[in-house]
Amino acid sequence: MSRELNHGHGSAADRFEGFAPGERVTPIPQSFWLELLPRMNDPAELAVTLYALDGLSRVRRFPRRLALAELRNARPLIEALDSLCPERELEQAFNDGLSAAVERGSLLCERIQSNAHSPQVGWSDWIALNDVDGRRAMAFAPSLPAAAASLQPAQPRGGGIVQLWQDAFGTGLTPLLRDELLEAEARYPYDWLRDAFTEAAAQHVRSWRYVQRILERWQEEGRDETTRTAGGGSGSRMDESRYRHLIRE
Repeated sequence: MSRELNHGHGSAADRFEGFAPGERVTPIPQSFWLELLPRMNDPAELAVTLYALDGLSRVRRFPRRLALAELRNARPLIEALDSLCPERELEQAFNDGLSAAVERGSLLCERIQSNAHSPQVGWSDWIALNDVDGRRAMAFAPSLPAAAASLQPAQPRGGGIVQLWQDAFGTGLTPLLRDELLEAEARYPYDWLRDAFTEAAAQHVRSWRYVQRILERWQEEGRDETTRTAGGGSGSRMDESRYRHLIRE
């Protein structure tokens, strides 16, 4: 994703000229307006959900599912995220929105086998609407086997970063977010990861972006061990005010 966009803020280009007669209409389930939208507090979730609904509505096969890469690379979604989430990197905004939608239960996201009849079997990420048709699309697709777990990087002591996520936040992971966590696991010491997740949980911030900012700050400025209480165990409480500015108001 790139931020090389030209929105023309403050110019006549911002003016919408109206809907064209006969243009295609995207169906939106009524439960979106009545149940989902009032609960959303992140514009990234709203944007990803709406563009996923639009993309899935254009899929002609049944049961319907959409390649995640197709949604991720959709130019209108990129522009929407760039406008709605200017303080976030586009990749992070997309991942935040997708994770929130999957955790809330509006979208399904699975890693599915591709080229099943080819000697070179691959895997790709797909999304579907969490309805009868979407659940059928995921249930009937060849999903990632347990044996494939042996291809993942070895987990460090303490159960690894995925377990840290589960312990701190208790929510599911999208394939994209899992990949990001595994990349971070290879980059940072385990005690840094453990303590960053502990801090996020203590601040009641269920956000990988928040954990990332803590880790990046430690890497850039050095880690001040005095921010932890005497004893420095994994259960110690770090100074709450030190990272409060990382929380989006």
